[in-house]
Amino acid sequence: MSKHRKTKIILDMAEKILAQHNPMTVRQVYYQLVSRQVIENNRGQYQAVSNALVYARKERIIPWEWIEDRLRRPRVVGMWDNLSDFGNTVLKAYRRNTWINQPCYFEFWLEKDALSGLFEALLKPYGVTLNVGRGFDGWDSIRNAANRLLEVGEEEETAILYFGDFDPSGEDMVRSLRERLKFFYCEPEICKCALTFEDVKQYNLPTDFTKASDTRSKDFIAKYGDIAVELDALPSEILKARIIEEIKERMDLDELENIKRTEKIERERLSQVIRDF
Repeated sequence: MSKHRKTKIILDMAEKILAQHNPMTVRQVYYQLVSRQVIENNRGQYQAVSNALVYARKERIIPWEWIEDRLRRPRVVGMWDNLSDFGNTVLKAYRRNTWINQPCYFEFWLEKDALSGLFEALLKPYGVTLNVGRGFDGWDSIRNAANRLLEVGEEEETAILYFGDFDPSGEDMVRSLRERLKFFYCEPEICKCALTFEDVKQYNLPTDFTKASDTRSKDFIAKYGDIAVELDALPSEILKARIIEEIKERMDLDELENIKRTEKIERERLSQVIRDF
């Protein structure tokens, strides 16, 4: 098959995938193409997909907004034209505390920064905190998280809902988090929601080999075989449904609506104060 023909096949399928679910990262699109057996799972094919998506956006075959890059974001300094402009920002930013009367407090922890946009969009309406670890969190991040969770109150239930790769390190993450948080006298429930071995089997996700350099590989391979799967490989609609399912299982949605009604009233009062200023 010619290179041009192969690129056209990649673009045609990528456009169909993105038309249904967007925005997505390049890696998410890549894994969806692998799972549909459009391409093989290797570095060369990943680069081919990346190049094809650049071409498609430059030629306006697909919109630029359909692909997101969460790793390269500008650190913009906040500025306003005047006090009135700043007042409007304050009004938009006001959120009443979601957790005041909730039965428990929980956070989502994510291994992959590239997927943070998807998580942020879904968690924001519920007021749920997202912690992006990019692998094993550093001790300073763990200490900050422990302080944050302990501030909720010792008698309240707290939980960390973890989303990461299915590989030796990803499977060891829960143990590591539990032990390091305990060092700071913080012992929340920690649940790995995805990616699981059941997900890999149920959705026939594309696999790779475990990293030979990973010291955790031996026990992992003995239990699951020599496979590794990235969270990005889980279809976007399934990942989104899993996130919402976890929220609804733990949050009192009626109480959330009460908070939103109070917030609306308070926002109207704040708007009047800003107009009178």
